[in-house]
Amino acid sequence: MKAYKRNYIPKKLITGWIVVMAALLVGFVSYAAYTNLNSVKRVVSTQGGRGTEFSSNYLNLTAANATVYALKNIAFSEIGETTTFEINICNYVHNDPSKVNENDITYALTLKLLNSDGSDNGMSYDGLSAVGADGTGYAFSGGVCSVGYRTLTGGTKSVDTFRVTVPRSFIDTVKIQAVAEPNSASYIYTDNSKLARIFTFSDRELTAMTWTGGFTETTTDGYDAFNYVIKGQGKGTVTLSWDASLLEISQIFLENNGLSATETGGRKTVTINVDSDVASRYDIQFYKVRGGVYTDMEALNAGVVFGFAGT
Repeated sequence: MKAYKRNYIPKKLITGWIVVMAALLVGFVSYAAYTNLNSVKRVVSTQGGRGTEFSSNYLNLTAANATVYALKNIAFSEIGETTTFEINICNYVHNDPSKVNENDITYALTLKLLNSDGSDNGMSYDGLSAVGADGTGYAFSGGVCSVGYRTLTGGTKSVDTFRVTVPRSFIDTVKIQAVAEPNSASYIYTDNSKLARIFTFSDRELTAMTWTGGFTETTTDGYDAFNYVIKGQGKGTVTLSWDASLLEISQIFLENNGLSATETGGRKTVTINVDSDVASRYDIQFYKVRGGVYTDMEALNAGVVFGFAGT
């Protein structure tokens, strides 16, 4: 009986095929991840959990080329001819001081007086002053106060604080534009952003204390998630409830604000203690739930209930 030899495949050839198959597998996984990533349509953008290590208690992180800034109202008490507020400039994520910028940030703070219509004021006023935490005073000249360049030291928590005192005559007549702008070498460490806000002034008794909430999108078509903005003035409690079969709130938002949602009868609820002196706006992302029906924004708005109670 003739003996038959088994087919022999050289060892080098086997090794070569293994390498080829491994490369094909990696390519397939990478392609699958790529196509899965790109199958997401127009998902809302988020700042993520890390944030930007350049922040302020009052000034907003703003694009370097922006010229229009958000407003912040400062209310006078019923008595007193002046009121004082503090602006701080920090090199960390404001709601998480443990996340510090590793690089030095050199910036200049400029305070500019504006008329109620937004035009330059250029006047001098008794009672108006700006003072640093070290006691250094900064004068207004021609309606502008330039603090000059200061450096927040990288790798450690660093904060500059400026105390601004304004006269009662500013109520409804004069605004203060505040801009903390990094120098050209530091912009790279601030996500190409500056800090800015415009302060307005009013009588406390006339200040409206209310908070509102709503979606920024005008259609549900083509979106996998939606932006919901809560903003307002004063202190109180915001209660936000939504249909859990339609929407899921961003866990990053909950974690960053130390919040948790409860669920009862198919609805989830989160309660937020709000204070416009700390934060006057919250940006929330709601994500679609698999199997949910999204006919139009009217139906989506009906699935979310917003409530505010002042304190």
